[in-house]
Amino acid sequence: MTPLYILPLRHDVWNILGVSLFVSQLFISIGAEKDWFELFQDSSFAPDTLFVFTLTSTLWLYVRMVTVLLQQKFDWFEKPLRRILTQVFFGIALPSVACIFIVAIYFYAQYQVPLSATSFPAYEFPFTIIVITQFNLYYLIYYFYRKTKTQAAGNTSFESKKSIVGMIGRKNVPIDLQDIANVFIKNSVVYITTFNNTRLSVNYTLDEISVFLSETDYFRANRQLILHRKSCRSFVNEANGKLLIELDPAADASLAVSQLKAAEFKKWIGAN
Repeated sequence: MTPLYILPLRHDVWNILGVSLFVSQLFISIGAEKDWFELFQDSSFAPDTLFVFTLTSTLWLYVRMVTVLLQQKFDWFEKPLRRILTQVFFGIALPSVACIFIVAIYFYAQYQVPLSATSFPAYEFPFTIIVITQFNLYYLIYYFYRKTKTQAAGNTSFESKKSIVGMIGRKNVPIDLQDIANVFIKNSVVYITTFNNTRLSVNYTLDEISVFLSETDYFRANRQLILHRKSCRSFVNEANGKLLIELDPAADASLAVSQLKAAEFKKWIGAN
């Protein structure tokens, strides 16, 4: 089970929107001979703000997507060199180059001037690289924060921790770890299903719960689901290389194992 260690999008989106709005004002102010209040009264202020805000938030979402995809393939500790090179290329270099073309199109469409005639190459572009790098560092710092916290929780791993607390309505119910059939996310809430088909919500992330579960008995099928070996009744090979799992007890989550993890799942489910 490979934890992603990334902030859920429903929480991350507010950081993205707030920072993107702030960055848009910095971009507009860089290299300008007017102060911000004079720029605010300019007719170009609104379209420039909207453009930079949209571009910044889009670049951040792209970096987030790249980070999630790379984390599934190359963990920072397991394959550090490959992760650094791919993160720099896909997370910094590629969006920086794309930004040049996007801004050039905007300047030509909005002001009918070539990009070389603006202050962008000298002022805004270096700042763009810094901002995109900060997006990558944001997720790197959060990765180490979550990993450190999870490792601290790991001091009470499945070898010593016997139960966690779940909720049914207002009731707090202890759940023996050995009774967990599956763990899944639905509508941003994490649920546990026990082998007697009781469903409880818990105040843990899937990454945190995975620390307490034996990798011999449990498998992280996808970003939404952890399953116990005994809860897997069957699985089907799909045409695209994915696996479709049948669970008992059932889980209200995606039951598909990706093509990348299919071989790992088959090895795990067939292990003694």
